Amino acid sequence: MTVSDALKHQLEESTGNDYNCCYQCGKCTAGCPAGTFMDNPPARIMRLVQAGYMEEALKSDALWYCLGCQTCTSRCPQNMEIAATMDSLRALALEKNIISEDKAKKLVNAFHLSFLNNIRKHGRLEELSLVNSYKLRTRTFLQDAASGVKMIKDGKINPMHSLTGKGGVKAKDQIARIFEASEKPSHPSVAKRKPIKKEFKPNAPLLSIKPGMTIGYYPGCSLSGTAKEFDISVKKMCDLLGVKLQEIEDWNCCGATSAHATNHKLALLLPARNQALADAQGLTCVLAPCAACQNRQVTTRLALMASAELREEVRSITGIEPTCAAEFIGVTQLLEAMDPEEIKKRVTKPLTGLNLACYYGCLLVRPMEAMGFDDTENPLKMEAIMSALGAAPVDWAFKIECCGAGLTLAQQPLVEELTHKIAKNAAINGADAFVVACPLCHSNLDMRQESMRKRYGDVKPMPVYYISELVAIACGADPSEVAVGKHFVPALDLVSKL
Repeated sequence: MTVSDALKHQLEESTGNDYNCCYQCGKCTAGCPAGTFMDNPPARIMRLVQAGYMEEALKSDALWYCLGCQTCTSRCPQNMEIAATMDSLRALALEKNIISEDKAKKLVNAFHLSFLNNIRKHGRLEELSLVNSYKLRTRTFLQDAASGVKMIKDGKINPMHSLTGKGGVKAKDQIARIFEASEKPSHPSVAKRKPIKKEFKPNAPLLSIKPGMTIGYYPGCSLSGTAKEFDISVKKMCDLLGVKLQEIEDWNCCGATSAHATNHKLALLLPARNQALADAQGLTCVLAPCAACQNRQVTTRLALMASAELREEVRSITGIEPTCAAEFIGVTQLLEAMDPEEIKKRVTKPLTGLNLACYYGCLLVRPMEAMGFDDTENPLKMEAIMSALGAAPVDWAFKIECCGAGLTLAQQPLVEELTHKIAKNAAINGADAFVVACPLCHSNLDMRQESMRKRYGDVKPMPVYYISELVAIACGADPSEVAVGKHFVPALDLVSKL
């Protein structure tokens, strides 16, 4: 077996793909939001692997532009794991040191290294030290300086946390063992994928959530920092709805994009510890407001349920064997699990006159089989909630298009291009503002909006609200109570008129 054959076999084992099933329809490339930035977009990557040109695939700049949005996988008529192919190739390229010399690779890898080193040290993301590490690696010292100053003034970033380590995980020995385990050679074999017709089938309804109930809470790293208003508004919303939150004790970062993009084992073990902690605390339902955090926890729970070996590894690291009893849900699922009449009777300030573009982004609905939340092409559950609160959701075409995900630092021009397309489509269809359920989406649409408008000059400022902010306001909260004034795009005026 040649080296190329061995690498291809390794890729087939880690993705479950039979690359001979790809008939080059091009659907993956047609829907790829970053395709125009790539030297070898998804269809070409698949063809390179299929034909055995592994070194050329591993050296592709495309691996460092991939956003992990999973659009390609969700739309593949042959059920190929294209997104996992990109992830596995990226990890292989780093492992074998067969890598692109493109600037994109250097910037993206610098971000991933900075991110994961930060988690290794603290267990949770210290955003200021992450940014400082990234800037030292890339010499991009002035990037987002003004935004950083605003975040510090608004209390979203606390410089003292980086110095004192306050807010980090207590059981750092467990985090260290997770990183040690992830660095051992590991080439997992997954179930073989076969061509099937994909049809969305919603997951079975969750348990009914009623006022007075206590559910778990996994804020994730962003809600403790740059997305602080999301945390504030979620807690206020739950208080107004009569739902009590119990935070998972000593939770850690889920690894987010950086673990998922570079180390499959790490991307499982970090969220698996949170699963074990939630199970040990007797939680059966855990609210994870961040769509990326929820996505990582949901997919990891499924992996744990399917693998006794993985559960045993988590037990050896944490001393807890995960039972997988705790199910992680998002804000929209929480609202969906409540009696609509119970919510309706608490509405004191209907969102009348608000024309909203409900923006789901990538990870609320993908992968289809794991998330089971809403239709992957035309989700409507957020619109249903906003309509019930009196708002007028617009019908628009970019509600599931990727905004650039976690590459906002490393690929700012790409993020600006993607958010411009999203904002322009929303405006054309009559939206006054966005409503989102993800801090990454909020950051890209809100913080990057000024530079995007300067670059393109054809869209007006459009406020970006978290769904929890609007629910809390509709239920009587003053907009200032839920920190709407801390957004980059002024957002107070529109909701103050209600």
